[in-house]
Amino acid sequence: MDPDVLRRAMPGCERLDRVADNRFTTVLKAGVGPVKGSFTGEVALSDIVPHRGYTLTTRARSPIGFVEGVGRIALEPSGAETLIQFSGEVKVGGTLASVAGRLIEAAAQKNIRETFANLAREIGAAPTAEPGEAK
Repeated sequence: MDPDVLRRAMPGCERLDRVADNRFTTVLKAGVGPVKGSFTGEVALSDIVPHRGYTLTTRARSPIGFVEGVGRIALEPSGAETLIQFSGEVKVGGTLASVAGRLIEAAAQKNIRETFANLAREIGAAPTAEPGEAK
């Protein structure tokens, strides 16, 4: 939950600044296929259960569209490891959705995998994942 670690872990994240307890503003460079832009928005953490998980809510806008999402991150101790389970929903609009709509799910999955792999590197652990599951 350290904003500096999260900023380094999230692909394209240029800024992640704490504005209140469990609330952040962000600037991200992102895109799908030929549609790319710089998004500004908010990230909020809620339903926090220390060492067990939390809900992550994001809203970001750009001249090419918007992205709004809610995800649940669950942490499960497993011996010397911690399993991370992630589920979520996203809503995308604007040019981003109309031009790159079919590619968004694959791009989102790739971004999630990269974020968790980067987090594993940040904490010095080797990332492992079951097919279709981010750990």
